[in-house]
Amino acid sequence: MSGRHVVLIGMMGVGKTTVGTLLAHQLGYEFWDNDAALEEATGKTAAEVQQLEGPDGLHKTEASLLEAALSSPVPKVIAAPGSVALLPAPLRGAITVWLRSSVHREAANIARSGQHHRPLPADSEALLREVAADRAAAYTRLADIVIDVGSDPVLTTERVLEALRALPLGRRDRDPRSGA
Repeated sequence: MSGRHVVLIGMMGVGKTTVGTLLAHQLGYEFWDNDAALEEATGKTAAEVQQLEGPDGLHKTEASLLEAALSSPVPKVIAAPGSVALLPAPLRGAITVWLRSSVHREAANIARSGQHHRPLPADSEALLREVAADRAAAYTRLADIVIDVGSDPVLTTERVLEALRALPLGRRDRDPRSGA
């Protein structure tokens, strides 16, 4: 893949961090996670940043951190923030993989993991459904590959690896959105 970043996009709770960690190991890439980068940069969770700065402030900070990760010459698997769908610019030169799942599974993953760092109400399924509907077209536009999340992260990682190998050589070696 000529050292290109692989960016995992999708809703919060879909498994970007878990799959991303496994995928990075398989590819021999570094792993970069939005939530960890946000906490390192701000000393706050996403929920705390949103409470202090509002959703727009959170998304602006996430976009800035993602931009810095994408500018690295070292290839990474990047677990992008769910808000990447709100960014006007494409994920320049990266191979973008949309991890797609049901809202029910995402809500269950969030509840099971105890991820209180996310800015969600106690009953998150209705909000996740609304956000997913708002972002689906953008995820479709951004994605080079769409992967339906499997019953376990290893299966999903295998699906991503197969899809990456199946990309035509030209799509693996250049920005698929550039037209070049």
